Amino acid sequence: MKELVAEIERVTPDGGDWCSVEKSQTLAALILGLRPEVVIEIGVWRGGSCIPMCLALRHVGGPSRMIAIDPWSPDASVVDQGETNARWWGATDHEDAYRAFVARLERHGITICTIERRSSDLVTPIACQMIHIDGNHGPQAARDVERFAPLIAPGGILILDDIGWEGGHVQRGREIAQGLGFVDLYPLGSGVVMQRR
Repeated sequence: MKELVAEIERVTPDGGDWCSVEKSQTLAALILGLRPEVVIEIGVWRGGSCIPMCLALRHVGGPSRMIAIDPWSPDASVVDQGETNARWWGATDHEDAYRAFVARLERHGITICTIERRSSDLVTPIACQMIHIDGNHGPQAARDVERFAPLIAPGGILILDDIGWEGGHVQRGREIAQGLGFVDLYPLGSGVVMQRR
């Protein structure tokens, strides 16, 4: 366990400043406690949160797997974003982020991760025990909750990032989750950890 915590602390900065060490360790702790067979992440970028979760899944062992969903596309990133965010995402090198993520998987010997390089709207939701939703924060965020959260098992975990994002769509996703029986457990960075009752 100490080795896993140290490894996560060591590798988290490689993913950029998108995910703090505290958040990485919290996500890993959720996996250690839940021992999920399937974890899904929507919005992967350089793997700031995905890599630590994969390391925790590998530590747990068994038939665990990660599904990493991200189109790594500026066209997808700018949809329904305000002017400032659309300009930033439109000018950012998505291919570089994708290559960095794949290289990190290889560098850490992670083989339990399946990459779905396409919009989450094009991915068929499957039963899982944990989902981290941090993709497009426009109406897509609420659609991701609508489509994926119903397949989280009772007791399973939903993490939403950037609850206060402009437009209120992530907050709308939170409300949809509450309607499905999810309750807030605690805040995590700019987001929230929820559990299905």
